[in-house]
Amino acid sequence: MGLFSKEACTFCGTEVGMLKRSKLQTKEYICNECKKKTNPFARMDYTSKDNAQHMMDTLAQEAADFETSFDSAENRFQSAERSFKTWDLGSHRVQYRCNTRLGAFQIISENHSSYEHIPVFYFDSMIPYQFDDGNKNLEGFRNSEIMDINAEYVTVKEDKDMDGNLTACTVIIPYNDICIREIRLNGNAGNESDKEVFYDLAEQINSDRKAWINNGIYDAERKNKMQIRNLGDTAAEILKAAATGGNVEEAVKQGIETANDIEEGKVKQGFFGKLFRK
Repeated sequence: MGLFSKEACTFCGTEVGMLKRSKLQTKEYICNECKKKTNPFARMDYTSKDNAQHMMDTLAQEAADFETSFDSAENRFQSAERSFKTWDLGSHRVQYRCNTRLGAFQIISENHSSYEHIPVFYFDSMIPYQFDDGNKNLEGFRNSEIMDINAEYVTVKEDKDMDGNLTACTVIIPYNDICIREIRLNGNAGNESDKEVFYDLAEQINSDRKAWINNGIYDAERKNKMQIRNLGDTAAEILKAAATGGNVEEAVKQGIETANDIEEGKVKQGFFGKLFRK
């Protein structure tokens, strides 16, 4: 009876049979057409109605912002990151690219070609999922997991038959999201050459995550040096204004504005260049 019965999609109201719908974590149903507007790697049995609606509302903007992020990236990173790289994982093709300055990446799988948007994932969520129990004391521990440069979070699972022969491989990307606990990319693999492609993709993502961490460390050090320089320049401008009858308040205001610009990444001059705009 359940196979032939119809239920209304909670989003569009269309009544569909069991083969054309999924049940949400909150017990409502979502039809296959509305599901194509969500993240293809989301598990509907983990996803509430509100979570699904949030994906529908934000995926397009996230993809657009990710594309725009390449335009504002420093030149030495653009050519290396904007293009998709392709891996043939046995029975299907996967494309991947990332922006290590932004800390985000995209994956396109042929298995999800009917979905409307290419999802964006973030390296600061690429850690094993943990249920949120409201314990704020664990936040520091989770942050240390995120910034662990030695962690190889992306792994490869090998499947073998009864005789021990390799049959398939799966790239497993852990993800700390209520709807997406893992990103799994699987395919047939019958020999060592087939297997190496899976390990190569896993290594690429792990390497890009480490590059993102290193970029963050570099940016923090760079900002710190620029702030120290700005502090010295501001103090000199204040003393000069006080000695010559100039506007001390304006010198202070200019120093504060420059400090804020540094934090927001708006100051593009080198460490030893003049920071003030005159």
